[in-house]
Amino acid sequence: MYVLGINIGFHDSSAALLHDGALRALFEQERLSRRKHAVGQPPVEAIAACLAIEGITPHDLDAIAIGWDFRDLPLGRNKRFTPEGLRAMLFPGHDDLTLPPVRWIAHHVAHAASAYFSAGVDEAAVIVVDGAGETQASSLGVARDGRITLTREWAVDQSLGFFYNAAAEWAGLGYWGTGKLMGLAAYGRARPGMPLRAADGGYELTGEPPAGPVKVGITGPLTAYYPVVSAAVKPAFAQFFPYAERTGEEPVAYADFAASVQEALEEAVLSMAEHARAETRLPVLVLAGGVAMNCTMIGKLVDSGMFERVYVPPVPTDAGVSLGAALVVAQEQDPFTPTAVDHAYWSGDLTTEEARVAASAAGLPYREPGEDGLIAFTAARIAEGKLVAWARGRGEIGQRALGARSILADPRDRRSLERLNVVKGREMWRPVAPSILAEHLGELIEGQVGDPARFMLAASRVRPDVRVRVPAVTHVDGSARPQSVHRDTNPAYWALIEEFRRLTGVPAVINTSFNLSDEPIVNSAADAVATFVRGKELDLLVLGDLLVARSDEELPA
Repeated sequence: MYVLGINIGFHDSSAALLHDGALRALFEQERLSRRKHAVGQPPVEAIAACLAIEGITPHDLDAIAIGWDFRDLPLGRNKRFTPEGLRAMLFPGHDDLTLPPVRWIAHHVAHAASAYFSAGVDEAAVIVVDGAGETQASSLGVARDGRITLTREWAVDQSLGFFYNAAAEWAGLGYWGTGKLMGLAAYGRARPGMPLRAADGGYELTGEPPAGPVKVGITGPLTAYYPVVSAAVKPAFAQFFPYAERTGEEPVAYADFAASVQEALEEAVLSMAEHARAETRLPVLVLAGGVAMNCTMIGKLVDSGMFERVYVPPVPTDAGVSLGAALVVAQEQDPFTPTAVDHAYWSGDLTTEEARVAASAAGLPYREPGEDGLIAFTAARIAEGKLVAWARGRGEIGQRALGARSILADPRDRRSLERLNVVKGREMWRPVAPSILAEHLGELIEGQVGDPARFMLAASRVRPDVRVRVPAVTHVDGSARPQSVHRDTNPAYWALIEEFRRLTGVPAVINTSFNLSDEPIVNSAADAVATFVRGKELDLLVLGDLLVARSDEELPA
């Protein structure tokens, strides 16, 4: 049975394809359309790419699952969501197609399913925290024996996601600047007084609702809620230095503000987790929703020891509800064999022939030295201080590059951080992350990081005695956001880091996403070559089985 799951929401549209419950492919529309977050775009190209991976057509689909349930909302009456409207929107050119059964899955149920069924467990406590579902922003529940029950919800006016978005805007980092705000928080000292506090069994957003109409800046049927939350919390933000919304000065002045926002979020989610533990008495917690991308918060949750295991899927954002919705529908059928997701490589492949065509079209010289030669040459260049773009195999799902579409550098040299931030157009105070051999994780990182480290989703402490050895990946507060690299899930990337360890004694490389400012992570060979050409600071491109450079002199003889 083939089930196609889709996120057809307002941003981060995506498609996932399951066969008897097993994940076959997941594509984020932004990687194909090259429009960041794919705002307002239906996942047309993502659907086509999923079907192509499996070699099927829309006629082979047994069901379609949508990670929203609009039916009781005014939006559900839009003609785009009739069977004919969906066919025209999602499968253009297939006028003869009769849609298979379409299922509308509640947004938070889809989020929860993306985490629960991917974790490979029979039962778990569940937390979903995002901007907004149909009518809720946060949910608690339990998943057991293939069934998900959400037992408590917080309304959209209590949105932790919108609270954090509003704080990012207040600091002048933009609505999508939540990751920047999290990085900035490390430079500050948290102070009390945020309009968010932990409460018995969860949290309470205490901002004053606006008295009159609110100007809607971020448009969309559900994101109309956002300005209401934003207007409610921003008066309280003005009580923190520098007491005004940022318009031009350096963002570092907002470090204490960012730290206060971050601490309030952490306390709220930890309070939810305490309630979930007490209510379910289960040792496993699964999380999803966009707020689960906050790796500092996830790190605090893992470090708390509240649960024996904390699992966050590689794509906890709205892009992941395509997977979750498909899993909800697939589990109703027999056989149902869901994939325990322990790696993120479920997107587009990159073949050697495509690499040759792309490099030749750009007039770039290349070599094919074989696997051993490629690994040895690349590791040596990184050890020499070169910046290496690395694009091999199937791409990652989610917002973290994990060794399939990455830019790599030497963590021993602080100048690597500066060069990477230059090439990517990032602020100089923003950190970069290490990819660390799983077998050597404890040599660099203190404490437990668990499953989230597979997907670079939990911050942790760099051991004080080794910070001087890896200054480029040690943030100002002594933290890092490690990726644990496992030989069985990405053998080529593991081999590269192992060779770098043999050369330098350090079992890690810097890993940041292979993209330039305000662009999605590269997907195809053509994307990789175009980005390499424009990224003048990049010294070498590993493209499939090719070594690609700007001149013959930079390649092995």
